[in-house]
Amino acid sequence: MRSILKKILITTGVFFLINILLLISLKGFQSPTDKHDLALPIVRPRHPKFPALATSTLPFTVSLPSIKKTETVLPVVVFGCNRPRALQKHIEALLRIRKNAELHPIIVSLDCHDQDTIQAAKNFGDKIKLIIDLPDLGPIHVPGQFEHMAGYYKIARHYNYSINYVLNKLNYDGIIITEDDLEVSPDFLDYFQALYPLLIHDKTVWCVSAWNDNGIDKKIAKDSTLLHRTDFFPGLGWLLSKTVWTEIKENWPAGFWDDWMRLPEQRRDRSCIRPEISRTAMSPEGKKGVSQGQHYEKYLRKIVKNNEPVDWKSIDISYLMKDRYDPMFQARVDACPVITVSDLGHLKSEMKCAQIRYSNEKEFVAVANALEIMNDLKSNVPRTAYRGVVQCQHGPTTVYVTPSQRPWRGY
Repeated sequence: MRSILKKILITTGVFFLINILLLISLKGFQSPTDKHDLALPIVRPRHPKFPALATSTLPFTVSLPSIKKTETVLPVVVFGCNRPRALQKHIEALLRIRKNAELHPIIVSLDCHDQDTIQAAKNFGDKIKLIIDLPDLGPIHVPGQFEHMAGYYKIARHYNYSINYVLNKLNYDGIIITEDDLEVSPDFLDYFQALYPLLIHDKTVWCVSAWNDNGIDKKIAKDSTLLHRTDFFPGLGWLLSKTVWTEIKENWPAGFWDDWMRLPEQRRDRSCIRPEISRTAMSPEGKKGVSQGQHYEKYLRKIVKNNEPVDWKSIDISYLMKDRYDPMFQARVDACPVITVSDLGHLKSEMKCAQIRYSNEKEFVAVANALEIMNDLKSNVPRTAYRGVVQCQHGPTTVYVTPSQRPWRGY
């Protein structure tokens, strides 16, 4: 009896020891991929303005599948009409910065049937993959009150035809859309290549733009890697996925396509990504377009583009994911003291940031005028705004023009 009891005790002790060792080994085990990490092409140190958050501070989490570390063919579609010199200079600029012709084939899409402009494109030979000379699509209908703006209807039809042709006939997954009156930064193509996985991965992002509407020199932070989410569709050099095009193409407007993109029915609470420092700038040719140089002298010509090379493959952009970005963005804004417009003239140099509140469009316009930034709204969304907040530099201080409603409930 005693020997049987002894054997039972020994067996129990061994079983208990094995379980202890097993628990210790399991506790030390770590999964190779944290479910909160976005598997972007290359993960690198985060941007200092968006430090890592503990997962317990996130409002919700998402499980993200991995993204293959491969580059995507993204053609550059250049829209033009009757400005041969502008087209020539724009394509020359693209060729200077293009590192891989297979990744970024250039497609030129031309309206107007202007022979000089068509020839300017043909002069580039096989450096251009394709020239689309818009076919005769019949007479264009323009409502009577917009007869003086017929050009905007021609542009909308041009965009509709060529975007659909490139994405659905040529069967690309995404395209970089640009125009002949834009200048491009050295990292213009790398920027879009780096952000394409985010566009596909984060369903709260529906475009990536190269443009900062308030990107004049004295209103931007001198940080060539800083990017933002924005609820305002910027355009002027932007990345569009076939998925989004498939969603919106059936209702494409007859005119004013960019303002149509800004309507809540299209945006559906999604955001675009924009840079702090623009990757495009407006050339002097921009004064000669359909808009007749609207905003050119006061704003557009002052937008500065990035001129520094940026190794986007080495930069982690996962902070732009909505579930990471929103809590960090709100925390940064909330940490800033509230001031008034009258305080702008005597801000102390040590004040790193400040808020100025607005409660309606009239107040926003007054604040924007005082800060010398663009003061217009489209579909109630101020240019560059995210969650109603517009940010810019005022001397050494980052100023957040913030809506007075708390908490944020929409535009």
